[in-house]
Amino acid sequence: MKYNHYIKGSILLMVLFANCVSEFDPPSQGYENLLVVEAFLSNEDAPFEVTLSRSTPIDTTAFVPESGATVNLESASGEIYALSETSSGVYHSNSIIDPQIGQEYRLMVRTRSGNQYESEYVTMRETPAIDELTFEYEDRPVQGVKGLQFLISTSDPGNNTWYYRYEYDETWMFRTPYDSYLIWEDGELFQRQERINTCWKFDESTNIRITTSKNLTADIIKDFPLLFVSNETDRLKTRYSLNVKQYSLSEQSYNYWVELQKATESLGTLFDPQPSIIRGNISNINDESEVVLGYFDAASIQQARIFVNPSEFDRITFPNYYSFCLDSIVSPGQIQEMVDANWMLVSETTNEAGFPAYLFSFPVCVDCRFAGSNVKPDYWY
Repeated sequence: MKYNHYIKGSILLMVLFANCVSEFDPPSQGYENLLVVEAFLSNEDAPFEVTLSRSTPIDTTAFVPESGATVNLESASGEIYALSETSSGVYHSNSIIDPQIGQEYRLMVRTRSGNQYESEYVTMRETPAIDELTFEYEDRPVQGVKGLQFLISTSDPGNNTWYYRYEYDETWMFRTPYDSYLIWEDGELFQRQERINTCWKFDESTNIRITTSKNLTADIIKDFPLLFVSNETDRLKTRYSLNVKQYSLSEQSYNYWVELQKATESLGTLFDPQPSIIRGNISNINDESEVVLGYFDAASIQQARIFVNPSEFDRITFPNYYSFCLDSIVSPGQIQEMVDANWMLVSETTNEAGFPAYLFSFPVCVDCRFAGSNVKPDYWY
């Protein structure tokens, strides 16, 4: 969860509306340096993490950590779990917490300056399993793109959930047009020990994806449009994987995310309701007027992963992302000269006369590590 990303969008809207008939003069005064709390308690096999920071003006991207705080998680039955600061503004539980479904928990924070903050108690909710994660081909002529729309379905037979939120991460494999198996070091040729033309890229969601089945007779989410991947990117060209996390929400937390979504994903019009700072469920216990950004929540997580190969769709073409790549064939005596000119050695070859020569190209056309990692993820197959 990236509250600073969401909060800056919210502040941007406030600035735009506040200046609709006067000169635009960012940043918004009074909404920077607010405490931002990112915390979600789940059943993942990992330490519980809390990130504390300060909001910044909309024209900056700086992360301003809130260091030196004392952070604890407390259950309604009295257990207290201490967190330690592992990096600036990031706090982890000292052991893996096993939160119990139906149990209530709250977050407690004491900053270095002595201010004390508490969240409301939230109930650890059980999230139903994901029924299906699928995709379908879409042609969007208005935008001039084609691609795949990913859809998710879930249901709760007990009709206990009704409100859902999604996060996702993407992984895609790509290849450079040149496969180098030689390396030039200290005036000598060596066989390259690792492949550097096949890599993986990673990305994660920054938008808010929420939905509800509350207006239906049964708690069923069918084919909720989660993500559209177009042919304007290289994601689908070789092999692609989408991993989705599903969270159940309370009605209160759902309403919080709805308001945050409105503030960050739509500029609206002059006739829309004017946005305001979106309060979560965390407050200064000695000063209720202080605005604290963020929402502490708790639920189990359900995940689903899907892999997609180009053979599964045949109506999508992709731009040549390496159309700028050039190559050059040189004699052995020119190898050092080409390396000094920042060309990259690819392979042995022959020149037009049939004599031994070497093929070179631009580094980014050879070494995929400029754009990704050549370490295959554990989940990749």
